[in-house]
Amino acid sequence: MDLRKTHSHPYLFDAFLVAVAFFGLAVAFLTLRAGGVWGILGVLALIGEALLIWGMFVEPHQVKVVTYREKLRPDAQAWVKIVFLSDFHAGSFHSKRCYERIVNEVRALHPHLLLLGGDFVTDRFEPVMDLENLKGLEAPLGRYFVLGNHDYLDRPQEVRKAIRLLGYEDLTNKSVDLTLLGRKLELRGVDDNWYGKPEIFHRSSREVPHLTLAHEPDVLLDLKEGETDLVLAGHTHSGQVRLPFVGALIPIPAILGRAVDRGRKVVNGVPCIISNGLGESDGRMRLFSPPQIVVVEVGI
Repeated sequence: MDLRKTHSHPYLFDAFLVAVAFFGLAVAFLTLRAGGVWGILGVLALIGEALLIWGMFVEPHQVKVVTYREKLRPDAQAWVKIVFLSDFHAGSFHSKRCYERIVNEVRALHPHLLLLGGDFVTDRFEPVMDLENLKGLEAPLGRYFVLGNHDYLDRPQEVRKAIRLLGYEDLTNKSVDLTLLGRKLELRGVDDNWYGKPEIFHRSSREVPHLTLAHEPDVLLDLKEGETDLVLAGHTHSGQVRLPFVGALIPIPAILGRAVDRGRKVVNGVPCIISNGLGESDGRMRLFSPPQIVVVEVGI
């Protein structure tokens, strides 16, 4: 699949939001002064302003830890604790200190396995250095990564090198066998669907639980039931801006669309867990879509 597109500069969206904020303040001021029915419109405008401020400056820093539990074998005797981080977007709207706080939260979780789902940067290579504290994390079963579409926009090989220097193994189109308490787990990484070269793969054995690490959940389009037991993906940011009962206001950047916006989904009989991600792109805005550290306990 070729999903190439041009990434607009995120600050254009910022400028739009600022313009909306000033317009909202003007409407609130004028309608509250008018009173009566117009006063109701003024109150609604103030509520809108509060949501805008929350979405731009508060919620993007409200990192949540979400936990899933998946039994990959009916006779599971060991549970692998995985921490999955995706969509850092260093160089956009978060400081190095923000990523330090995330690293401290992950350290307290004591994972067996640490997986990074790409989009380490947004549109320039240099800010990848803001993620240097990832080096301090430990996981006895290993630390692995794949790149995301944004990582391919500027010197992707330098992004790979930087993450490898932090102690993480590049899992692009590769598989590794892991063992915990005598039980085996096969882990496979898939290259980015937009700009990379994802390879069709086959699990080595149906008797061994199989886990797939990818950036885009559209990898599910290339999988059939039984070809993997679980996919971990990011990319969607769950739309970044959502409303209750409505869902994402911004189109989900995937062929599968809302079917893979966030959380646990099943496509073609294959379960997938999609992270909200940690950072933002195309605008500093999150609403009812907080950044996530994803913990997945898989039974093997």
